[in-house]
Amino acid sequence: MGILSGLGRWLGLARPPDPATRQAIERAVESVDPLLKLVFGYERKLAPAVSRALDYCAELVAAIPGPVDISSRAFGADPLVHAIFAGPGDIAEMLGRSREVRQFLADPGQGAAEEFFALLGMRPREKTVMGAALRDGMVQTDLPQQLLYFADHTLWGLGGSYETTRQRLQAAAFDSLSFGFADRVTELREQQAAAALAAERLLQGFVEWLAASREHLYLQPMEVCVDRMGVIWPNPGADANCSVLKFPKLFGRDRRQWTVLVARINRQDAVDALQRQDQANRYLLI
Repeated sequence: MGILSGLGRWLGLARPPDPATRQAIERAVESVDPLLKLVFGYERKLAPAVSRALDYCAELVAAIPGPVDISSRAFGADPLVHAIFAGPGDIAEMLGRSREVRQFLADPGQGAAEEFFALLGMRPREKTVMGAALRDGMVQTDLPQQLLYFADHTLWGLGGSYETTRQRLQAAAFDSLSFGFADRVTELREQQAAAALAAERLLQGFVEWLAASREHLYLQPMEVCVDRMGVIWPNPGADANCSVLKFPKLFGRDRRQWTVLVARINRQDAVDALQRQDQANRYLLI
């Protein structure tokens, strides 16, 4: 043991953060308030909390289901994909309208891999309809039924491999925590809480915020039994012809509810969808 390292421990000085943690600290400080850099030893003070938050973000991303094949073929075979989209044409429409997909495929650095990955987010909706159902061996009509469907399908974090997308999602999760605290700082400034905005107090508040990462960004499991028509079976019996679907809702800075999964998408399907969208746009212009 060197004299300097022993002296450092005696003075309570931690080792410098590793490159990944240091990079995350710099992104976070820029998001919250660059004045945090004026606090002596801000990196050392933030490093433990940032490191633990990064570990939590990796844990959170690992809990997102997938990769799930998203295609017209999967629509017919996978009950989950069948529930997410109203029809196979909606998958092509999502791909064709996605700016992220267009940018990804136009990037020469992405090569020509047969598939790519992305976070697929959508918002669950329910509506009440009247329909018929088999109950205790008998067909009953004019029964109120709840239909499950999804809207606002969005692709994000596209990558040529699952690992690339996973890393992008982890970074985005950590950035979301930082932006969430930045929103809190903005609220304090609107309230003119000057004492709470001193750089040292702000730094300590950020450390405490990151320590409570599980309260600010989390997944809530969702489980529902749905038939091929999208009807929810709240108490499925032996005669229920439905599939149990499991997927999580993401809660964080965006107060809207998002259901998320990691999608695996065939590159040619995306290319074809973009070409059809371009043809439709040209037709509209004519």
